Amino acid sequence: MKINRCTKALIGSVFGGVLMAGLIAAPAQAQGYTWQNVQMVGGGYVDGIIAHPGQQGLFYAKTDVGGAYRYNAATATWVPLNDWTPSANNNWMGVDSIAVDPSNPSMVFMSVGAYDSWAYVPAGAILVSSNQGATFTAHQMPFPMGSNNTGRDAGERLQVDPNNGNVLFYGTRNDNLPTPYNNGMNGLWTSTDKGTTWTQVAAGNAPPLSSDGTGAGIVFTAFYKPSLANGRTQTIFAGVSDSKAPSTLYVSTDAGAHWSAVSGGPGATSAGGMYPNHGLIGPDGNLYITYGNSPGPYGMSSGQVWKYSVGQNTWQNITPLAPTSSDSFGYDGLALDAKKSGTLIVTTVDRYSNGDTIFRSTNSGNSGSWIDLKPKATMSWTQSPWAPWGHPTGFQGWMNPVIDPFNSNNAFYGTGGGIFGTTNLTAADSGLATNWAVAAKGIEETVPQTIASPTSGAPLIAAIADVCGFVFNSLTTPPNSMISTTSGTGVGGACTFGSGIDFARGNPAKMVMVGSNPYSSPVPVGVVSSNGGSSWTAFPTLPAGMKKGEGSVAVSFDGNSIVWSPHTDDNLHPVYTTNGGASWTTISFWGNTLPVGAKVLSDGAQNVFYAWQSGTTNFYVGNGAASWYQAAALPVAPTQVTAVPGRGGEVWMAAGSGLYKSTNSGSSWNAPITITYFGYAFTPTSIGFGKAAAGASYPAIYSGGQFSDGTTGLMRSIDGGTTWTKINDGNHQWSGISQVVGDMRTFGTVYLNVAGGMGRGIIYGTSAN
Repeated sequence: MKINRCTKALIGSVFGGVLMAGLIAAPAQAQGYTWQNVQMVGGGYVDGIIAHPGQQGLFYAKTDVGGAYRYNAATATWVPLNDWTPSANNNWMGVDSIAVDPSNPSMVFMSVGAYDSWAYVPAGAILVSSNQGATFTAHQMPFPMGSNNTGRDAGERLQVDPNNGNVLFYGTRNDNLPTPYNNGMNGLWTSTDKGTTWTQVAAGNAPPLSSDGTGAGIVFTAFYKPSLANGRTQTIFAGVSDSKAPSTLYVSTDAGAHWSAVSGGPGATSAGGMYPNHGLIGPDGNLYITYGNSPGPYGMSSGQVWKYSVGQNTWQNITPLAPTSSDSFGYDGLALDAKKSGTLIVTTVDRYSNGDTIFRSTNSGNSGSWIDLKPKATMSWTQSPWAPWGHPTGFQGWMNPVIDPFNSNNAFYGTGGGIFGTTNLTAADSGLATNWAVAAKGIEETVPQTIASPTSGAPLIAAIADVCGFVFNSLTTPPNSMISTTSGTGVGGACTFGSGIDFARGNPAKMVMVGSNPYSSPVPVGVVSSNGGSSWTAFPTLPAGMKKGEGSVAVSFDGNSIVWSPHTDDNLHPVYTTNGGASWTTISFWGNTLPVGAKVLSDGAQNVFYAWQSGTTNFYVGNGAASWYQAAALPVAPTQVTAVPGRGGEVWMAAGSGLYKSTNSGSSWNAPITITYFGYAFTPTSIGFGKAAAGASYPAIYSGGQFSDGTTGLMRSIDGGTTWTKINDGNHQWSGISQVVGDMRTFGTVYLNVAGGMGRGIIYGTSAN
């Protein structure tokens, strides 16, 4: 099935073999919108970078939940390749593995699918491009994939035969597959027609896999190119990350038809050995493998590096530095220098005590040849000045490196914070410093939880998973720092996960954000600002019994009251404060409380709060922080409820059956507004408001959702919801939209979050129309 990023989109099914459903053309759309990212630069996990050996400057980067990117060497920026992904295939925004055809720079292949762990999770797919990712053909696989699962740092599990670009191999994970799949699907799969159709290598002939998730499955395949016969590479190796497997390395000498265990090395994991992470065959004829004592990328406390001589069938332990009880870590990333035989770098992982590092050898990893780059490495954060939290002078964690096959000085590594690069890697060979800098321009993979556009001051504020949140005084320049605080109760600089953020509609300089530091033992975080986000102060106290925090938050129109509904894990009913968090009171009315986990929001023009609960028709109204009542039941259970800025009592909600409007704070609701566009029914999932069009009396309305053909829709109305225009196109679908917010100062400008936990940062659109 051919996907044209300009005009067509996919229909995804949960399970349907290896053939895809037919194409349905996307509806026509309004012209004139330009789409780009609010600039953060980095922020998400880039778990693999692949260099093409046949074209200088051609690199691909994959992320666990935010699509893939191609490097533009002329501008030193990364170009997103998966923004065409429609809502129906939201799970495909996670890139599981990337492979290139070494003999054809035009070809690139991706396995996509973010998770494989819950019932009826969508099947993954192999995406095939013959134009470096400008367009893709998708071939659905009969099983799900797991780009955001344990072991996502390992790879690459998808590979092309370097002697025959028609032949590919893909190794699955060893997870317990849910309905409607079966565990017999786990194993090694192969294609002989450039990824169009796939056949599983018979279980008795393939590297064995359990189905209990004790590992990451077949994490890499490596072709020994000199073994060409009958038009195919005959000798192929596979790394097996599975605590039940008899070996961590398997070999085929008949082009992948039959496989046998390779004895030696660190020993089978089942017998106390280690899990393989990366395996590459160098020009010196050695297969280099990094190992850790967990599947990764977290949980490693020990690791090793080995090399296996393909010609001599011998192993050698070449570990640069042995972990100890006081300096525990594993080994993960691996890169070989194509121009210098025997030159390689490896990376540590989870080295929390002394900080992760990169080791380099120019002598095949032999004893005494390793150089630790960390003591002399320098770091520059110019591209992403907010990013050096926790590690301003050292390497970052979960590193996956690559060396430019055309220039031994150039290297990148992907990490949990984007991409870093150097142009003087070989300086280490002379005992000099290597200089590293953020090299992630174009990579935007954060996962925003809540965004808001104040009516004055900064145009945008956001609470974001993993990086707390930001005040964006500029949409085109990354912020200097994350939202944080150095004072208050238990939060000094601790925020790493932002969940809810809000500003006072009548006093936009007053803001509030809630979140947590979820690592180790969770630390709740709540901060306020009275100067438009220039500085933040922690709540003096936290609600009694709170352990996680997070959830949703709302501040009153005048900024004097705050309502906080914590995460359901806390099992706390929503609370309020009228003294900036010095004390908190559970919201109660006539002996009732608001539901645990309720979503809260404030009115657009008066000191009124609202609350609603996913999956129910219950709706609550607070005439002030302390005075609440339960309104009439909603017409249907909503997916989102939003108040109209500047219009007291006006609330809209998005639901599966359409858009609903109340002009009396939820006492009654209009009949649903349903949208059909060129014959396709639209199911709204989000709604937001922006500045009215010239001559219009009602704010512009934006609604994100999904059309009945599975494509993503972003609709706009400038006449109060009577007529609608589609403002996105087939190139810009982002795998769905979870939140949409208009700019109240500039007509036409709109901000949005990607749906389903996928991460493309914050997208914004502008239009002269």
